[in-house]
Amino acid sequence: MQLMNHVREVNRESMTAVVECGINGRELERELERYGVCCGHEPDSVEFSTLGGWISTKASGMRKNEYGNIEDIVLGATLVTPTGTYFNDRRAPRVSTGPDFMNLIIGSEGTFGILT
Repeated sequence: MQLMNHVREVNRESMTAVVECGINGRELERELERYGVCCGHEPDSVEFSTLGGWISTKASGMRKNEYGNIEDIVLGATLVTPTGTYFNDRRAPRVSTGPDFMNLIIGSEGTFGILT
């Protein structure tokens, strides 16, 4: 996971980013700052914890009233499971068709697989 620490894409028009789960909070903010944006999620452990850890534990940050909790920020994820890879690319803020599988991933603490 330590090598999975890159911001792969930033779209300023839609205010979204594609980020690997091994990046820690300080690295994430430093990389996003290059594009003039921020993540806004700031748990107490921001300099030590990773994006994947935040998602897996359904973390809450000190700026949640302004930016929301991690479940409000994450739009999609790739989960590697024992039987294959599950990819949920939801680049829209809300889904109203069927179950939202992100609710199973966020906060699952690795029960269903590993976030990448």
